[in-house]
Formats: sequence, C-alpha cells, structure tokens
Amino acid sequence: MSNDKPGAGNPPLNPVEVLRQLSKELGTTVGGIWIGGDGQLVLIAANQLEESGLFDGTEGKQFLQSILIETLGQRRVQSFDTEGQIVPKAFGHATLFVVPMFIAETRPCLIVIAERPHLPQEQRLGVVRHIESRLPEMVQQLTQFVVTQETRPSPAPSPTPARPVLTPTIVQSPPNSAAAPQGPSGTPSQFASRPLVDSKEVLDYLLALQRSLDLNEVANVAVNDGRILMGVDRVSLAVRSGRKTIVKAVSGQESVHPRGNLIRALQRLTDKVIHSGESFRYDGSIGAIPQQLEEPLAEFIQEAGTRFLLIVPLLEPERLVKPEETGGSGKQKPVVRAHIGALIIEQMSSSEPSPQLKSTLDSVVDHISAATHNAQAHSTIFLLPLWRSTGRFFEWLRGRRLAIAGLIAGLLLAAVAAMVWVPWDYRVDAKGRLMPVIQREIFAPWDGHVDVLHVKGGQVVTTGTKLITLRSDELSAEKVKAENDKQEKLKQVRSLSTQAHDAKDKGQEEEYKKAKAKLGETQVEINGIERQLELLDQRIKQLTVVAPIDGIVTTFQVEQLLQNRPVKRGDLLLQVMDEKGAWHLELEIAENRVGRVLKARNELKQAGQAEDPKLPIEYRLLTAPEKSYQAKLDTLATRAVTAEEDGSVLEARASLVDRDTLDLTQVNTIGAEVRARIGCGKSSLGDVLFGDVIEFIQKYLWW
Repeated sequence: MSNDKPGAGNPPLNPVEVLRQLSKELGTTVGGIWIGGDGQLVLIAANQLEESGLFDGTEGKQFLQSILIETLGQRRVQSFDTEGQIVPKAFGHATLFVVPMFIAETRPCLIVIAERPHLPQEQRLGVVRHIESRLPEMVQQLTQFVVTQETRPSPAPSPTPARPVLTPTIVQSPPNSAAAPQGPSGTPSQFASRPLVDSKEVLDYLLALQRSLDLNEVANVAVNDGRILMGVDRVSLAVRSGRKTIVKAVSGQESVHPRGNLIRALQRLTDKVIHSGESFRYDGSIGAIPQQLEEPLAEFIQEAGTRFLLIVPLLEPERLVKPEETGGSGKQKPVVRAHIGALIIEQMSSSEPSPQLKSTLDSVVDHISAATHNAQAHSTIFLLPLWRSTGRFFEWLRGRRLAIAGLIAGLLLAAVAAMVWVPWDYRVDAKGRLMPVIQREIFAPWDGHVDVLHVKGGQVVTTGTKLITLRSDELSAEKVKAENDKQEKLKQVRSLSTQAHDAKDKGQEEEYKKAKAKLGETQVEINGIERQLELLDQRIKQLTVVAPIDGIVTTFQVEQLLQNRPVKRGDLLLQVMDEKGAWHLELEIAENRVGRVLKARNELKQAGQAEDPKLPIEYRLLTAPEKSYQAKLDTLATRAVTAEEDGSVLEARASLVDRDTLDLTQVNTIGAEVRARIGCGKSSLGDVLFGDVIEFIQKYLWW
C-alpha cells in the first residue's frame, strides 16, 4: 500500500519487479539478478532462468561465471553470444546482455538479460542505450530494497539460488585494472599466464620474415609465427591489390577461401580501416566507432564472434636515400608512404590484449611491412623464373657472336612458320551455370504481408502444393466495404418494394413508377456489388500461392527472407525447379567473342552439315573440376545484356550430350558454376595466340 504521509515516498520495487519491468521493456522473458556478498554472487531474482536451461551443466556454470566476472572487471554493459560456448537447452542459443552496477555504494550487482541469438549490432547498441538510460533508476530501486532489508529487525533469510550454478565466486582484481582474460569456459586464456617474450624470439621471428621473397611464404610466416609470438587467438594479413584489399593469409589455415562470408566481411572492414589511415581497435565498447566502420564491423563481429580486434595498417618502408628538392635548398621533400595492407589481430576468449601483444607489436609491425612490401615488389616481376633462366643463357652467349646470330635467325624462322602453318583448335571461353530446364518463378499476386510459409528452402513439392499464404488488409477492407454496401442496397430494395406496393394499393401511379424505377437502379447496383465481391474472393483466393510444377524450392533461407515481410504485386517470392527432369547449361559469352561463334556456325551451315548447326562444348564443374563433360550449343541470344563482372555478354543455352554420365551428386546444388569452352573449328596458331591483338588493332587502330 502507498504511504499517504507528506514527504513519504512509495516503497521501492523488489528485485523481481525490477527484473520483470526491464524484461518487459526489452521484450524478453529470461533474466536474473545477482548481488555480491561474502565473496559470492547470490541470485536474488530470476525470470524463467531455470526453465530456459541456459546455464545447465559444467559448461553452463563456467560460462556464467566467466561473463559475470569479466563484466565486473570491465565495469560496463557487455553482450555475449552463447553459440560456440555452451550446448543449447530448451531455450536454445541467445544473446546475453550483462549489466554491472554497485548498490549501497560498495556491493556489486549484476543483471543478465537473454535476447534472441545473432542479434544485429544496431539492435545491440539500441538495447545497451536503453539499459544505460534505466541504470540510475535501477541502482536506486535495488539500493533502497537492500537497505530496507538490512534495517529490518528480523530480516528474512536472503534468497538462495535454486541451483549451485547461479552462485559464482567473485574473483578479486586490483582496482582500475581489467580482469584477467577468460576463455570460453571461464578459465584463463592460454596466453594470460605466459611470460613476456624475450628478444631472441623476436629476432628469430624477424629473421624468418626476411628469409623469403615469396609473398605467400612471407604472409604465412607473419600470421602463424606472429600468432604464437603475440599470444593471440588469430592473426590475418591483408594486402592491397590495385583498388582491392585481399586477405592473403590467416593463421591456422593452409589457404584462404576468398568467397567465404567471414573473409569477405573481413576484407570490407579492413579496406575501410586502410582508407581511414589509422589503426582501429575494438574491445566490445560501443563508443568512438567511426560511422563508416559501424556497418562492416557489425557484419564481421556477427560472422567471427571476435571480442577483441586490432587492425594496424601497413605502410611501405621509407626509402634509404630520401629525395631532395630540385631548388637546391637541401630540404627533403615530404614523402607520402602508401598503404600496402593491414595486420589483423583477433581474440575470441578475451576483450583485452594479451601481454605479449602489448610488448611485441610495436617492434615487429614495421618489419612485417618491409617484408610484405619487398615480397610484393618481387612478385610483380613478370615471368620471373623465365627471366632467370634467360639471364643464365644470355650470360653463356656473351662473346659468341656467330651463335647469337644463328640463334636469332632460327628463332624468327621457326616462329613465323609455326604461326602460319600449325593448325590449332580455336575455342571461346564462357562462364555459366548448370540448371534444370523446367523452372518457374513465383511472384506475389497482390500487395500484402507474408502470413504463413508452408515450405522451406530445399523442400520437394508437387503441383498444387501450398507455398505461401499472403494477408492483404486492403482486399479484406474492400470486401467488408462491399458487403456493407450490399446490405445497405438490400435494405433499400426492401424499402422501395414496400413503397411500390403501397403506391399501387393506393392507386398512386406516378409514385409507383418512381419506386419501380428506383428499385431497378438499386438492383443493378446490387448486381455490380456482387460482381465486385466475386472478384475480391478470387483475389483473396489467389493470396494462397501454390506450386505450378513438381520440383524443389530453390530459394535459400525462405524464413529469413519472407516471414512477416510486406510484399508488392509482382515481387519475386520463390523459385521452383524440376531437378528430376532435363538439365542444360546457361552460359554467358563475352560480346567480343561472339563473332567467332557466329563465324563457326556459318561455316558449318555452308558446309551443309546441318540447317541449325550446334557447336561442340567442353565444360567442367567447379565442384568437380577434375573431369570434363560434353554439350552442344543450342541457342544464342539476339541481344546483349550487361553482367556484373564481364560487362556486355550474350546469353546462350546448351544441351547436355552425356547426361547419363554426369553424376549430379557432385553438383550438390542447383546452379553449380561451370567453365565452358566452345569449339569454333581449326585456325592457325598465330590466330589462336594473337587473334585478340589483331582484332584490337583492327577495332581501335585500323579505322
């Protein structure tokens, strides 16, 4: 009950009410509040925490203790992902927000709130801002509650947790210092207790960097040996190649897959950091993140789960002999050192840098830059092995004039003869995909929202199977309005019928005619409304989209793309393809190569081989490149289209010759990428090798 005395305030909320209020504001149902006392964190309020099973088992207990202790040491709101840390129970994986505070001035208190897993970075920032805005009020409420409980004459025993997992021990740390790095199970990181490296280890590392001029070898030494030297979880090296940033090596990996989501996200983030020209550090805090880095950083953190990230741009080394101004003043010109790449350092187990990293990074980063720059410069020499062999041969020829003359003459004659008389297969390269012939695209029949998804990506369906049910509030409102209009008109019909009947009985001929005319008009309007209702029923029925053919749903991640999403009429919803029927190649041929294909087809026509000649094609699946297959070119588009990578191209379709020998289990997915070569007959070796040069001269210099 509220106190009505002047100056008396309302009783403070108890911890359970504080937790429920915060959970309601954030739209979640799982959470808990711990308060420190006697060297332990004691659970005093819980909201479906035990039912969720988040912290069941030894892993759950250790994970809970690690995040609570780490947050106490950091003294700021932090977020943690349970995926990869604990085995999911009834609640599944989650994004945990841990809120540290001190109540009654000295007693530590922590609040844990569980949100849905893989929460985007923007939403995480919004949750943190909301919690921080509520923090002073929650501290006041919990402080008043604790003070009230402690000042009672006979205080009730403090609530004990239902399970021992929820009472982790508090680990004391020195003031104003970060907590020791914790691993995913709450144990110290493997690098936390390692002593600082000595100078010999650093010198051995620097010597290994300079032992090779091969860029791949230098990159692998930099990341693999550097990870051990710096005591971190992962080190990557990215280099600049033209306008692109390419991840060249990742510690613990023999090769880098450039199309992987993680590598792409890392490349985009590193490219932004390199363009900024300054080192970038992320340790879980949300402040001081440049705006241009927020989106790529959120994407990378979501993919990698990194808790500490440091990206250090690498600069080309300074020249040993610096240029001077031409004016004779003796002053050095300002030299702008270009960025050649970046060193990426990550830690998954801790948000603080390791001691080895702090002591070694500054001393090795310049050497990594120099070794990478030298290897890049060396690797850009065109045909380097050939030039080495050629140099040795010419060293042997030095002073042998007759041999030199004979060699030159023989090479020229042999080259000319080979270019003119040696026949060679001329083949045009094309890229494409292996696709089923029968495929249908499903479009939205009307504006609305996706109400029910009846299928998932990769599900086999038959003709007439329900795919999606849409909900159109607009059509529903129109139908309700039309039905109301119909009812109004029916009321008018009954009223007019009564008027006409009364007028006829009273002998009022004029009134009778007017009523009958009005009755006819109303009946026409009713017929129109009924027709409108029929059309609306048809449209509403069309909102349930069904499969037009037998096949498989090829759209990926249907739930994430469509569930509860608004769509417009004509929007592409799903794709259904018949994977059990015929297959063909969907190819893209570069526009400057199409002339060769058309010329070869015309030559076959003139030779009388076929009315519609089909050029042979040899293709390989990128999923199984060790084996080649045969196909025939069926059709060639009559107009060019623009492709993202290759510019202007012509689309073509090719039927499979050896369909029975093609093992579709090696394809794995519909739309597997292929590399094809279209046979265009025989031509001279010179034309095969230098035909593009001749065409370029004819196109740009001849006219």
